[in-house]
Amino acid sequence: MNSTTRTRSPLGHAPALLPDCRRCGFNSRLIRQDAIADTLRAYCAAWQRLLLAPRLGCRRRGAPAWSPLECGCHVRDMCLLFHLRLDAILGQSPIAPSGPDGTPTTGAVSDCPHPLPPYRDEEPRRVAEELERAAEALARRLATLTADDWDRDDPRLADPRLTVDFFTRHLLHDIAHDLGEAVRDDGADAAHTQNAARRNSE
Repeated sequence: MNSTTRTRSPLGHAPALLPDCRRCGFNSRLIRQDAIADTLRAYCAAWQRLLLAPRLGCRRRGAPAWSPLECGCHVRDMCLLFHLRLDAILGQSPIAPSGPDGTPTTGAVSDCPHPLPPYRDEEPRRVAEELERAAEALARRLATLTADDWDRDDPRLADPRLTVDFFTRHLLHDIAHDLGEAVRDDGADAAHTQNAARRNSE
């Protein structure tokens, strides 16, 4: 496939489907295309509330899994990079080189002239603000897509079923799944803190 040619999926409105996620309950088939932008806003608003919770000021070091703060940073960066990928697929900007899994190797994060701090060292309030801006900009872009735009596939990939619709639903699932994991971790941390405080008071 010519990497400079904008293509349209021969499957029309039937791109590849994401399987339902048993762990987070995400079902992409229940989300209409005209509701995707608002769904993104809703998920990211929930992320903001979590990031602004007072106990997120404590950063976990040496934990085997990311903390809610680190997951929130990841979601912010996913929104930024997905916006670049979307514009590249639709011919709005040069198509960036991609890795084996199709993930852009350059973008808003890697183009930063100064080294970025580790996720665990970022300020939760700033992350929440940056996530809001990134998600809102992406949501507005998604709200402008036409039927042909949703059916456009990535010319860097061989499978024409991997359309803008598919990638966007995949992004929503990643955001929803990470949110569910972060809420569970945050609740577990809160319970651990309460139990420790109770033992110390006895």
